[in-house]
Amino acid sequence: MEQIKRTYVSKAFDEGYTCVFPNEVSARFYLVDYALHSCKKAILQDRAISFDTFRARFLPHHENELPSNTVVRELFVARLLREPHGLSYFINQEYPEANGRFSRYIASLLPLLQKAIEEDSLALMPRQMQSDVLILYHEYSQFLATHGYFEPNYEKPSLSYEPENRGEIKYRILFFETIGEARSLWETLGSPAWITFGETPSLPQYPAKLEVFGNFMQELHATLRRIRNLLAEGIPARDIVIGCASPSTMLPSLEQEAWLYDIPLSVSEGKSPLLYPSGRFLSRLKTVDDETFSLESMKALLLDTGFPWRDLTTQRNLIASAVKSAVVQGSLRGADQWQEQIQDFSLIKWYKDFKRSVHDLCASSDIDELRRKLNHFQDTYFIDSQWTGTEGEDVYSFCLDAMENIKTAMKGCEVKSYPGIFTFLLNNLDSKLYVPQQKKEGVAVYAWPLTATLGPKYHFVLSLDHESSQCIDKPLALLPRTVEGKLRKEIDTTEANFRSAMLGGGQVFLSCHTSSYEGEVLPPSFFIERDLVCQKRDAIKELGDPFESENLLWGGQLIQAKATKLQSHWFDRALKTVLAPRQDDFTRKPVPLSCVPALKQNVGEVFVLQISPTSLDLFLRCPYAWACKYLYKADQMDFQVPAIDHRAIGSLLHSIYEEFFSTIEYFDPMKKELYRKQLLAIFDSQLLSFFGENGPNPPTRAWIVSEYRQACTAILDQEEALFADCKSVGFEQTLRYTTDSYSLYGRIDRIISLDFPQGKQYAVIDYKKGEAPYTKITDPLASYQLPVYRMLVGKELGGEVVNASYFSVKKGMYSVIWNEEDTDIMRFCDEELEKRLFEIVNAVNEGHFEATPSKEHCKTCVYRQICRRRYATR
Repeated sequence: MEQIKRTYVSKAFDEGYTCVFPNEVSARFYLVDYALHSCKKAILQDRAISFDTFRARFLPHHENELPSNTVVRELFVARLLREPHGLSYFINQEYPEANGRFSRYIASLLPLLQKAIEEDSLALMPRQMQSDVLILYHEYSQFLATHGYFEPNYEKPSLSYEPENRGEIKYRILFFETIGEARSLWETLGSPAWITFGETPSLPQYPAKLEVFGNFMQELHATLRRIRNLLAEGIPARDIVIGCASPSTMLPSLEQEAWLYDIPLSVSEGKSPLLYPSGRFLSRLKTVDDETFSLESMKALLLDTGFPWRDLTTQRNLIASAVKSAVVQGSLRGADQWQEQIQDFSLIKWYKDFKRSVHDLCASSDIDELRRKLNHFQDTYFIDSQWTGTEGEDVYSFCLDAMENIKTAMKGCEVKSYPGIFTFLLNNLDSKLYVPQQKKEGVAVYAWPLTATLGPKYHFVLSLDHESSQCIDKPLALLPRTVEGKLRKEIDTTEANFRSAMLGGGQVFLSCHTSSYEGEVLPPSFFIERDLVCQKRDAIKELGDPFESENLLWGGQLIQAKATKLQSHWFDRALKTVLAPRQDDFTRKPVPLSCVPALKQNVGEVFVLQISPTSLDLFLRCPYAWACKYLYKADQMDFQVPAIDHRAIGSLLHSIYEEFFSTIEYFDPMKKELYRKQLLAIFDSQLLSFFGENGPNPPTRAWIVSEYRQACTAILDQEEALFADCKSVGFEQTLRYTTDSYSLYGRIDRIISLDFPQGKQYAVIDYKKGEAPYTKITDPLASYQLPVYRMLVGKELGGEVVNASYFSVKKGMYSVIWNEEDTDIMRFCDEELEKRLFEIVNAVNEGHFEATPSKEHCKTCVYRQICRRRYATR
């Protein structure tokens, strides 16, 4: 394609003009391009400047005044709102507590005030808004004059500020149609002849169309496949440029996907410093204080390994104890769950010191105090070596510089203290962008429309939908949206940027997507009206997608693309690790017999296998899962505290029934109403004992009372029908029966003597907060819990369990699994239990723990990644 842009720019350089470009990116690009491709092979750096630099040459120079900035404006607004101000449109006088929420918005309006007044725009505003604009302008102007500041946006260009030039240097403004202020600046300067406009070339036919994709991932993948093909053909990365019209939403995904496709990127636009570890540390400190030391905020801060913690072990123990104790929220005043529910005194002391440090830091009122407390925090909780942040970036120094700038601004504005200065700092940092000083080599990525006037060999512009692609200068953005665009004097340069992007210079790929997480969008009308929209371009050579080919390969089909370097690295690592045959893979073969003694314990000077109902059920479901827990000691750690801790509620209900039945001993049906009152009183006292006066939190406490207080009394009617005049003889009782090969033990919620004192017939009860796990005996047994209880009672108490029941608090009823008439069922359970005990003892002695994978066994198994059966490695 003809290099129209290069010819257009080179001609201006050759004619001796100092060229003015829309932005610094364009100026640098064409300086390098001219030096590489012109016959002169060199050019002075000052022959190409950006329009902002050009305009600044005609502005006054202030020797004794400082330019106002975002910090100064926000300090002015904060000071204004603390005093009687008369504002009624931007601020609601009836709700002064909301002033802080509007201060940043009002500060953003200050640079626009003068133009709004001078352009006779007041008449377009509501009366109250007119009054507020005049008040703000008067107070702000007086503030600037008093404190030695000037507002850069109030400065007016004039030739008198650059007397040296006076026509000695000829300027040509290139691509001026894309610069909204270009012509108005020229007219303001008196239309000097030594400033000319280089009209952008036009094309009889548009060389590119807008390719429309269904969603943003399709657009990204198509673009990256094309770039990957270009790089594979030997095209240098410097000849490829990506423009992005929606950088805030597209760039994170673009960087991630480009990493997967082995495409190096050099992103020019920085990110908020709060997104880097150094800035994230500051924001998470503030979040901990704002959320009054909630568990989630503490986890986010204390478990983040991006920070150089001195004692990460203590912090992990604190979080683990909080999870175990169901801590949800801390407190700055009054009862604190961290201090009330954690039992370890040393952890409580650490937490109290930490809470004091964080709160004192967040309550700082000036920068010096904030620096001192921040340094104290780091000296106390960070390792001794100096922390500068992640390697390759210096965001922490950037944040410290921002603190110094705020300190300087406060001094200049005569502000001695600012309540919530830490919040002010974070807001200021969030409004800035940190751009790494050391650029990475790779495909350059810029925000649209910075790339519109560039002429690289391969130019990709993404996310060019109607809304994201708009380039509109809004000098009177202060006006309400109800005012028409013409009266707002808006300058729309969108079409000019489109035309510039489509000029010759190389291959241009324009694209957009119609669907994203933010919603549905439409292509720009410019392309629709000119029939320049297509769904997919023809005759574009692309490499096959390596990730789609990977799926085809797994499906047994032929591959269409070579693996990326990253994929090759992944598969190479996998072949050496997870996909390699393991010598210690005992899911398919017995473990060494030398491991068996570790599974046995000394009981009465005999080493036997310890068996509980839980371990027996687990072994029969999958021996390898049993080995993971009892041989490998693999324990599952959950750092999530649910809003409702069902385990704690189950323990509460157990303790209520234990205290009630141990108090009454015999159940007398004649005292049922008295029992009801007694049971409710025990519920209230146990609730207080478990959760304190307000725990676990007011909504959950109210739910527990509503759900279970009355429901727990349903057992009285059931008790009358099944166990009237019977005596409870055991509560949470642990029984153990030991042979020469195993030791069987179990903890029984409640044991009832059905014929006390002369007989030996018993009932065993297991409480369930929810529903009973099963209601009848099946072959094979669903669980061996109740058969184990029957054996233990028979062996240790010398009696017979003729009734085994689950009590469901949710249903308010007993599920009788067997009673005294069910002799066949009891005999079947005894025989099955004996058989299973024999099997587990023999299997353990021979080291057989092979996995028994199935959909039913594996779907909820927490050991799947250890086992690797029914587990795909991708």
